[in-house]
Order: sequence, then structure tokens, then C-alpha cells
Amino acid sequence: MSITQQLADFISTRKADLISADVRSRAARCLLDTLAVSVAGYCDPSVRALEDALCPADGMRTVAMPWSPRRYREDDACLVTGMSSHILDYDDVSMLAVCHPSVPVLTALWPLLEETGASGRALLDAYVVGTEVLIRSGQAMGFRHYALGFHATATLGTLGAAAACCHMLGLDSRRTAHALAIAASMSAGVRKNFGSMVKSLHVGLAASSGLRAARFAAAGVQGAAEPLEADGWLRAFSGGDCDTWPDGLVLGRPFAIEAPGFEQKRYPCCYMMHKIIQATLTLKREHGLALEGLRAATIDMCGGASAPLMHPHPKNGLHAKFSGPYAVVGSLLDGRMDLASFRDETVLRPAVQAALGVVSLRESSQAPAQGGDVGSAPVTVTLDYGQGGRYSATVHAMPGSAQDPLTDRDLLEKWRDCLARGLPELGAATVDELFRKGLAMDAQASVQQWLDELRPHS
Repeated sequence: MSITQQLADFISTRKADLISADVRSRAARCLLDTLAVSVAGYCDPSVRALEDALCPADGMRTVAMPWSPRRYREDDACLVTGMSSHILDYDDVSMLAVCHPSVPVLTALWPLLEETGASGRALLDAYVVGTEVLIRSGQAMGFRHYALGFHATATLGTLGAAAACCHMLGLDSRRTAHALAIAASMSAGVRKNFGSMVKSLHVGLAASSGLRAARFAAAGVQGAAEPLEADGWLRAFSGGDCDTWPDGLVLGRPFAIEAPGFEQKRYPCCYMMHKIIQATLTLKREHGLALEGLRAATIDMCGGASAPLMHPHPKNGLHAKFSGPYAVVGSLLDGRMDLASFRDETVLRPAVQAALGVVSLRESSQAPAQGGDVGSAPVTVTLDYGQGGRYSATVHAMPGSAQDPLTDRDLLEKWRDCLARGLPELGAATVDELFRKGLAMDAQASVQQWLDELRPHS
């Protein structure tokens, strides 16, 4: 059986017996985390600029997003929500495929809720299916896909979004296979756009393309029989390294969300900065260090880990989210790294700009074979104060990973912080009750009814 057909059969099969209560519980936590950062990101000026470019929705089928007073055409809803979900770079990560798995999949599914009247379980199942296809496709290609310059969230996300939408819409195996063929030709996104608005727009484009692929296939548009293998999508996006699934890679056994799980972010920036931040904050706390007096700082990382850290001298908040030096300098100066750390005016402080040049970043020469190799590799930060001493800390576990996870309390605090930014009119009791219901998403009869409680009342 071809890879495409294996995927199509997996996507189109109902998952009542395959998806366990534990997997759905993990999915509910990821859903809450993604929704929180989407709400917070919606008020970003970048999203307003995108909305201004969209065509009116008059006469078209439209959908509502709960954090916006507007209704959108289906494609435009994906674009706006996708950018909102990723503009803060606060959404979850899977180092198996070096990507953000939840945002393209959930962004594609939100517009289907009104039409399908989906229950919590139906949404969670579609999400689990979509992220599984996304992650395992990236795992099959290995780190080579990312190293070539592709933004894996965009490329893999298109396929994952299509898979999730096909499952939610109940497409049979034949039409699902055609949707995968369509999605394969719509995959796009390059890392060169990291640190710009386009990086977050990639999520909206992937979700929109995935949803359209499912719609096209449902309407009868047909693609090639084997678009992924036999000199197809896998070979093209791996630079010729891969043309099939590795032995032993079986969909849903276990699900990627279950083992090794997704990493949920503690800090609103590129995940490759998180160990740097954690090491620096540890040194500051344990030794009472400050930015003043720092003569030199060195960051030691594994091969390939610094690829997304493209802005050593950031001049705005978006650049700073992809800056190894800023991770050290900002952490030392403020003793924290949160949403306020990535405002333009925070990054442009004279003390920050003056100190960036003393931070250097070094990589080992060994290139990783898989994204998981990057995620598990230690990061060491060394701070040199001259006669004031030399201090070093190494972080092994990725913050937010299974080895150092966000607790339910951590997730609640992140939820509160994000909703306070995006929906300040909601009362504290409402915010906490929505979180409690979200954790029990598997039991919700209507996701739309739950989401409607977020809706601004104007």
C-alpha cells in the first residue's frame, strides 16, 4: 500500500477506539494553550494590517472567530487566526519535526465548527489526527527538511491541516487521498522570513491551503495517486534524502502528542532561545548577577540549533524573538522574559543595544540527524565579569517539554495573561471557568457554544 493511501486510510477512519482518554486530555491542554496565544496575538498591529488587506465578505459564506467582532470568509478566517496564533511565537512546539504543530491544524478547524456543530471529542480527534500526520511526515524527512531552509510549520502544516479537515468533514479514503495530493502542491514557507510578520502569516496560509484542499477534494477535484512518494513531496522537501517512511514509523502507535509529546512554551519567543533564557535566569538568581559589568558572554549549542536565531542585533520586538544575544541581555537586565520583553521600545533600550555585541554564539560541528537531537542537546551559557568572576550554567531539559513540563497551574497563569491582553473585558471568574471547561473539552457537547463565551459583546 502506498504512503498516500496509508495516510488517507488513517485519516478517514473514525478513532473512537484508537484515541485514548489520556491522549484527548493532552490534546485539550494543547487546544487551551493555542487558543490563549491566538486571543493574545489578535490585538497585535500586524494582524490589523492583514485585516485591512482582506476583501469584504459580502455574499460569501462567512464564519465567526470568537475573539473578533467581525465575520470572515472561510479562507480569510484562517489567515487572520493563523497570524494571531503565531505572531507572539508563544505556541507549542514539536522538536521531532522542528515545527509548531497545533497552530496550523487548529486554525484550519475553527472555521468548520459552525458548519459541523462539532462536539469537543470530534474537535479533539480531528486535531490529534492532523497533528499526527504533520509530525510523522516531518519525522520521516528528518532534520534535513528544516536545514534546507523550509519553515516546517508552513510546509508540514498544510498537510496536517488538510488531514484534520478531511477527518472533521468525514471525507472517505478516496477523497482524502486527493486532498493530500492537493495539499502537497500548496505547501510553502521559508525560514528566511523569521523575525518578520510573514513567519506568522505562514500559519494562516498553511491552514487556508489545508482547508481548501479538503474542500476541493470534497467537490471532486482529483490529484495524483501517489503525490507523496515516488519522486514526490517527500523527496522534494527533503532535498532528495527521503522517498518513503522509515521502518517502524506507524501512525498513532503511539500518537506524537502522547510520546514524546508537544513542548508548551514558557517564554514568547523562538524555542531555541528557551534554554539560553533559563540558563541566564538561573545564573542571575543564584549569583545575583546584573547586566552591568558584563564583559563577555558565550552561548554553546549543538550543530543546527542556531539556524533560526537570525538576528544577533535586533532592532524591534519581532527580531528579538529570534536573537540569542537578546535572550542573555534581556534576561540579565530584567530578570524575566515575557510578553513585555518583546515590545519594540523594550528591545531598543540603550543598555540592551550596547550589550548585544558582547554576546557570542558557538555551535558544535556535529549536525543533527533529527529535530529531537536538537531538542535534547544541552545549552551552556557562560558569563564573564572580568575580576568579578566567570559563571556558567548548562540546561539539559527543554522548558515546557516532558522533562520540564508546564503544570496545569502554569498553563492557567499563561491562559489568564493571554486573555487579559486580548480580551481585557472578560472577568476573572469567566476566564477561569472557561479554562476549567476547556480542560474537560472531551465532554463538551458543542465547541461553538463554549467558544461563544469568549465573544466580545459590543
